[in-house]
Amino acid sequence: MNAPGPLVASRRHPLAFARPRPLWSAAPAAEAGTAPLILGFRTDAFMDELLALLAEDPRGIARHVARPETWRTPPAGTSTPDPVDRVPLPEATRAARRARRLAAPVSLPPPAPAPLILWQPFHQRHYVVVATLACAVPGLPDRTVAPAGETVGFVLRRLLPDGGGTVCEHAFVAGPAPAWQPVAAGEEAQLAGGEELLPAFPLAHADASGQRRMWGGVVPVGRREAYLSAPRGSAPRRLASVQAEALAGTSPNPAPGPSVQARLAEFRTDVAEPWKALITAVQKAAADIAADTEASPDDRRRQVHNLNMGYQLQSWLLLADWLAFLDRHLPDVAAAVRAGSAGTLTGHPRDLYDLLDTRITEGDRDALVNGFPAMAVAPATPPYHRSLRAALAAIDGRLAELEALETLYRADAPAAERARWPGFHALLAGIGLDAAGSRGSVQALGAFRLLAAIPGAPPPESLLAAPPSSLAVDPNLVERLVALTGRALPPGPEPTARPLPFAQALADTLRQAPGDEGVFRIRFVHLNPDCGPLHPPTVSAPTADFRMGAVLDPDAPVRPVRISLPRDTTPAALRRQPKGAAFVLSDILCGQVARARGLGLIDLIRHVLPWPLHKELDLGDGSGCKSGAGDIGMICSLSIPIVTLCALILLMIIVSLLDFIFRWLPWCIQCLPVPGLKAKGQGT
Repeated sequence: MNAPGPLVASRRHPLAFARPRPLWSAAPAAEAGTAPLILGFRTDAFMDELLALLAEDPRGIARHVARPETWRTPPAGTSTPDPVDRVPLPEATRAARRARRLAAPVSLPPPAPAPLILWQPFHQRHYVVVATLACAVPGLPDRTVAPAGETVGFVLRRLLPDGGGTVCEHAFVAGPAPAWQPVAAGEEAQLAGGEELLPAFPLAHADASGQRRMWGGVVPVGRREAYLSAPRGSAPRRLASVQAEALAGTSPNPAPGPSVQARLAEFRTDVAEPWKALITAVQKAAADIAADTEASPDDRRRQVHNLNMGYQLQSWLLLADWLAFLDRHLPDVAAAVRAGSAGTLTGHPRDLYDLLDTRITEGDRDALVNGFPAMAVAPATPPYHRSLRAALAAIDGRLAELEALETLYRADAPAAERARWPGFHALLAGIGLDAAGSRGSVQALGAFRLLAAIPGAPPPESLLAAPPSSLAVDPNLVERLVALTGRALPPGPEPTARPLPFAQALADTLRQAPGDEGVFRIRFVHLNPDCGPLHPPTVSAPTADFRMGAVLDPDAPVRPVRISLPRDTTPAALRRQPKGAAFVLSDILCGQVARARGLGLIDLIRHVLPWPLHKELDLGDGSGCKSGAGDIGMICSLSIPIVTLCALILLMIIVSLLDFIFRWLPWCIQCLPVPGLKAKGQGT
């Protein structure tokens, strides 16, 4: 520490956090009142309210101690006096009023049932945790904090079960990979290594003997999702050991162990999940076509052809992403795919290559070929590749061209446009039928039928989504491929993999603590790094346990929101609404909007009806807007009030329709009459 002196000697008295000094007289005699308190406020001007209370009526903070509340059952005493002086008063009058308030008895509300729920700023609720820092010697004043070196803050602790099921405190360790690290038993009143220290600020308040000071900090309820999404650490990390690592120049955060999780998540995102969705869509479309007893063979072939052209485009993109994944993370397998030979591959990489080199049956190939129309212009209809290996090798180098194309894949495309598409067909999932187009031959086929033969045990079925009962083949067969790919990946630090998707990281966290809604407590901390390990940080007793309410919690208080719709909705009035919102549309989006505007309700209805009422939607070639000067986009200027009015009408229609099934309407809208609220004034 610093050199000895009178000031330093006084600072060697032990420190302690306590309940705010204005409320010391309210503590029971048997209780020292060492726990900080959480104050709740119901306006966005909560800091003005708090400062005014501390200046004129510091004991009035007892009325703001956080208590349970919902929008149905607000706590008693919500109508508290306004503490802010709205008119200037003589200082003598203010001093006399302050003296009367300081002499008045004070009481605290009874303890709230644990855990208390703190609501979000979105709900117009704000919370400040407060405590007094004092020397732990009777009769000594508040502890002053030197501006250089000393810090006062607070930490958020979460209650989670340890490996043995015992609930214990966990410290939030921030950084590139935030996590909840367990606090060792008996060390709850110590700062954990790397623990996030939230800022606190001094709050001056009046006292019978003069001015005093306490400390406060805004409870970060708005970070609820970040706190609940953070994973759990495995072992406690003490402050002294982390400080030693920092002095030695080593990273306080341990290096991640060997893993394949991030790369496997990348494979799921790019290949597996889109393939599942494609398998589901193909099976549903094939079942609908097979169930249509009114369609002629020509109509049936036309439907299958149009669908397969779209499925082929999706399959090309999935194959290109799959090959890119192999290039990044399994280069030996990618090289074997291009060479057409397993070469020196062994073990699980060889198993993956063998799957890719397996061929679908000739019967399946012929049925899928029947599902493609003959190309109207040269070149002729492309060959169909029976193996995934051949398809992956054929897609090599075509990803940039596929991403640059602006039109849909279609049989009647001009020769120059057709030459830009890959020169082969290979459906990861498509619809096959016989040459006659008979209804009984329609079925979902493709490379996905090879997945059932993958060696090795599939992942646990409990982790897979249940397929719709109408599907003949479970799309979760793709999980066998995910497991095979995971076994082929060499475990490592994964420096080239993308970060885990938020949804997967959240799912992993939820599995660690199933059903946990997050119970927290707060502790104040006084820190003087110059003192070293001989004088560790001073940590307060915990506050009452609390939970953080979700934004859409059904019990949450309601923030008043007023949305003004156009008052006069006649054409004469609506034409005066300004078009102040501009939507910038690219050429591609311009073309899609133009095609959508050309569709009517009857077109959409007929598209889902069976033959002879069925009518295919005319989507054109999928290109963007064009003019004589080339590709063009658009800027659409809209009137937000009119759009809001349309949204309200559409919302009411949708809710009314859903009310036939869910009976939501009685709890959805409440309308109150407003006499005299006319669209047009008396003089119009």
